[in-house]
Amino acid sequence: MQVAHQGDHHDPPGLRHVLLLAVALIAAPPAAAATSRYAALPSPVALPSPVAQLSLSPPLSGGATSSAERVRHRITAATSVRVSLDRAGRPFAVQATQRLDVRVQGDYFFTIGAPARTARAAPGSEASPGLRVSSIVWAGFDPGRRTLAATIELEPRRAGGGLPLRVEIAHGHVTLVNATTITVRGFTAAVEPGPLARYARQLGRDLGAGRTPASGGVLATSKLKAASFTAVALLHVTGTVGGGRRVDLLLGAEPATVPGGRTIRLTVEPVSPSRLLRAMPVASGRRLLRRVTSVLLDLARERQYDTYLGNPDPVGRNETTYLYRTAARPVPAVTPAAPTARRSSLSRSLVLVGGLCAAVAFGLVAWSRS
Repeated sequence: MQVAHQGDHHDPPGLRHVLLLAVALIAAPPAAAATSRYAALPSPVALPSPVAQLSLSPPLSGGATSSAERVRHRITAATSVRVSLDRAGRPFAVQATQRLDVRVQGDYFFTIGAPARTARAAPGSEASPGLRVSSIVWAGFDPGRRTLAATIELEPRRAGGGLPLRVEIAHGHVTLVNATTITVRGFTAAVEPGPLARYARQLGRDLGAGRTPASGGVLATSKLKAASFTAVALLHVTGTVGGGRRVDLLLGAEPATVPGGRTIRLTVEPVSPSRLLRAMPVASGRRLLRRVTSVLLDLARERQYDTYLGNPDPVGRNETTYLYRTAARPVPAVTPAAPTARRSSLSRSLVLVGGLCAAVAFGLVAWSRS
């Protein structure tokens, strides 16, 4: 008797399982390798912006805005800030004079954020500013070029928060503290050094030419890790302390102590960190990333303190110089207190009693002689 054909007799189950397992093992290594290669592919990551706002101030009171319709004015801003210090180095008065060189014909309406007490046109201004709550306002027509200049008395407490230098006078020494230092969160990673080095060189060329540098990016070849950076605007401090001791130094995050008395005459200018790029060593991608990130953050900080009062043109050039001078605090006038009604009535009563006593005495003398 012939039995019906059974496939299992010629293709046992055990053999099929072995063949399937072999195919899986052969195919697995290429798939795993592909996954590994995919994970190692460089990933583009943005670097910190050189024009980032790292803190709320400066510029003061939210900065500046322009409301001109269909006209984009090109504006260069130059500001001089005079800081009056008492004998301990504390600021008690802050005055700013800002000059705006406005180009491009058309109407303009600018708002400059400032905790202003008073505002008046400075010499050379072709218009007068308006004073508002926490701002001054410029409005008018620009024939092609116009100079707008204002001298502003600022509220010292609010304006003092945006000053770059803190002065401490004690025990015959003057300590200069850079007040621009701030901690910023960033990242570190392994990156391809070639593109990053090229960006660093272009960044140096832009700074050397006075151009606003463009933002950049890196190709990360590892996972990003959170890191902390200290951003600081480098300050060029010149002048005298103690009536004659010369000061000329570049002040970074570390304070500087100068022997001298209580007389301060200092000029402070934020400067570009371009020298850090010139000294950039050959390094691994990770170390180069940390160095370039620090330069970009310092540059953003320097830009903030060069824009103390803001510029209505967001891409316009800004320059601010700070003048620190010791001065005498104004003595408030003392108004004599008016006599109270009770004291006045008491005085009148005493005068009346004195008059009555004199009259009685006079009468007694006259009677005794009669």
